[in-house]
Amino acid sequence: MKWYNSVITKISIIFAIAMMGFFAILFIFHIQILKAQTEQMQRFAQVVFNSAYNQQSGDFNMQLLKKEGFELVTDTNLKQQIRTALQLPPERRHMRRHNNNLRLRAIEYKRDFYIALRGGMFFKAPHEKNMLPLVLLPTIAVLLLLFLYIAIIRSILPIYGLRQKVKEFADGNYDIDCKSNKKDEIAILSNEFDKSVNKIKKLRDSRQLFLRNIMHELKTPITKGKLSCEMIEESNYQTTLKNVFRRQEALLEEFSRIEKLSANELNINTQEYALEDVVDFSLDILTHDKSNVICKLIPMTINVDFELFGTAIKNLLDNGINYSDDLQVTIESTPNQIIISNHGDELEFPLQKYAEPYFLDGKKQRSSRGLGFGLFITLHVIRLHNMKIEYNRENQRNIFTIHVKKIRKK
Repeated sequence: MKWYNSVITKISIIFAIAMMGFFAILFIFHIQILKAQTEQMQRFAQVVFNSAYNQQSGDFNMQLLKKEGFELVTDTNLKQQIRTALQLPPERRHMRRHNNNLRLRAIEYKRDFYIALRGGMFFKAPHEKNMLPLVLLPTIAVLLLLFLYIAIIRSILPIYGLRQKVKEFADGNYDIDCKSNKKDEIAILSNEFDKSVNKIKKLRDSRQLFLRNIMHELKTPITKGKLSCEMIEESNYQTTLKNVFRRQEALLEEFSRIEKLSANELNINTQEYALEDVVDFSLDILTHDKSNVICKLIPMTINVDFELFGTAIKNLLDNGINYSDDLQVTIESTPNQIIISNHGDELEFPLQKYAEPYFLDGKKQRSSRGLGFGLFITLHVIRLHNMKIEYNRENQRNIFTIHVKKIRKK
């Protein structure tokens, strides 16, 4: 997963923007407070200095100014720094008056207020420094934002663990524990998923127990029947019974495969095999005579699960014979295709429809010899091999083409 698709990344960006916005608002608020305090100080200083100024002598009543808390600045460096901050011209010897009022200016410099007079005199203004609200409130706000951010991230982090559990469950691991003792939405989701896993696990165990028992109960009479057939003298009757029991065994195998395919529990073990060997296996388990199959194969090697892929080929051959006009089916190959064709009526429905279990279309329902498992198993086996099957109709023939991957000539 890309970093920009992560929920944590998006939440982090939102909190970063919120933090920057908070500091921007705090800075603007601080500037406005300083501006208001400076204006207030200037009004106060104007009144005090007008009262302390003697117009006849041009001097100030220093005692009155000191009483009001104003202290004369004598430090030359500090005066120069204030003058630079105020961007005032060099010091002048005489002060100017405007409408019988002293012209002065208040400035905040290094958390102190100063009064600058025309003439180069500077006074430190009385100011009570109370930095606690200015520091405490922003600090509390920042810590609150960080606490919320950490709390949200910690609430989201279990999603990654839950994602891994879901992946393991999808891979067939039912022995997972997703319980959570928290109370948030993700914890509720984890607990509900854990309940679902336990329920599905019980259903799977019940299904496996049922299938194991029914397979055992069905195989037992078939085995007894096959043993009884061997005690009968060779005749058409014995041959018929053997075919019946062989057909019953094949149906049981189909039942087992259909159950595993439906539960996505059928695993494949692919190796390289000669196509001729796979087709020979298909012909050996074919329910019809081998003479009904016309083979036109070129030597090649395919990477498949031998038994599963052979069963898929067998199902296509069986269906080809069942639904042909002349009880003949042809299997041929190209360097990257396996083609099975017959001469018969065109399929009435899409191939995917015929691949559904127990599906029998109207016209063929009465004459069908199968239970509808063939194409279902075939389609899923081919999908498990990462291959593709297509159906086409050419020259009154039905053509099934398997596009084989990882195939090479001998």
